Amino acid sequence: MENFAARQIIEYLRSGVSSRNLSTIFSYGREAACERVGRELERVKRDGGAFSLVVKGNFGNGKTHFLNIIAHKAEEMNFAVSFVPLSKETPFDKLDRLYRRAAAGLYLPGCSQPGFVPLLEALQPDSGEADEMLNYTARNLHPKLEAVLRNYLDGSGDAYNQHILASDLAGDFVPNAQLKSIHRLNFGKSLSLTPFKIKENTFDYFRFLSRLIRAAGYAGWVILFDEFEQLMYLGITARANAYLNAARFMSPSFGLTGTYSVFSASSNLWSELIWKQKNSDYDVVPQKLAAKERQYDIPTVREVFGSFLKENLFLDTLSTFDIRRMLQAVRDQHALAYGWQAPDDISRATAGLPADRPLRTVIRAVVEFLDLQYLYGGRPEIAAALPDEILPGELPEDEREEQEKIQEQEHECL
Repeated sequence: MENFAARQIIEYLRSGVSSRNLSTIFSYGREAACERVGRELERVKRDGGAFSLVVKGNFGNGKTHFLNIIAHKAEEMNFAVSFVPLSKETPFDKLDRLYRRAAAGLYLPGCSQPGFVPLLEALQPDSGEADEMLNYTARNLHPKLEAVLRNYLDGSGDAYNQHILASDLAGDFVPNAQLKSIHRLNFGKSLSLTPFKIKENTFDYFRFLSRLIRAAGYAGWVILFDEFEQLMYLGITARANAYLNAARFMSPSFGLTGTYSVFSASSNLWSELIWKQKNSDYDVVPQKLAAKERQYDIPTVREVFGSFLKENLFLDTLSTFDIRRMLQAVRDQHALAYGWQAPDDISRATAGLPADRPLRTVIRAVVEFLDLQYLYGGRPEIAAALPDEILPGELPEDEREEQEKIQEQEHECL
């Protein structure tokens, strides 16, 4: 099994894809950052509030890898973890898409597969936890959430309807009309609901899930937002909404329970968008909000900009010593994966690389070097050359006769 696990690690490194499996081995040079994260997770666990961290770094310096380190550390501390990579399909200005991705990618400590259902299955009707969740949703959230949860817990138990209700709590929102029909079937009376507006009310689902995680006995919820620089591809209005959504995760006043939100972004988000000298978002976004008569949102956006500056954790380029330690660990994993004596000196693998190459490029070069050493006992010399031209008179006897037959056949055809 050790051999298989080591081969998995080498395949991750060879492809340049980060993984939680790598975080348990390759955390060199990030000890101080890990200590800071550990202290802040202890604070979340103790106080039960909402806290945030902004991870900043240049391309290829290991931001996604560091998020996986946080995920591993959080799991060890009994936190549920959601990994949410941002993209065109999951933009930060769309809370419904964010929630759906966060719920689907929710890892509970000790579970090998992500999912939302184990939390609901552990919530038994008439238990103290169920009563606490029903009271909390009734007092603090949109009435639809209480109706969904009550029908799930105290309904008839119809399998299809249970699936519909669980899907709603996981982000596949059921229409109010269908929910009213399920409620009448379960309790024999009508249900009165205010309209559910996705843009305005979806964050209540984040609040619900954060509370449910704590009620289930976990330390809290860690949400890892990767590729936050995807904001650069949104329009001004969409970016303004994205900043306002970020405030919901950063400020305790929005009602998240025991939540640690981490935003990972490339350094050019600041230099090319937020703080650039001309037409920066710090100036343009408030102007756009004022033009849309949304002056009340401007202080919140300003506060988010301040948090992006104040809460930064910059992942600098690793020192030569830490890189050497990491590459030696790569060599050891390769030796374990394929059961061979890897060379002690791997400096030749990186000798021709420029100093500013991303770390992932350096690691992949070392893996390729070790592959070649393992297969051939050294780096093979490969050269490409054109073959020498062979004139007709220089053909061997048998090939010359064959060529003459071909020519005769072509002449007869003509």
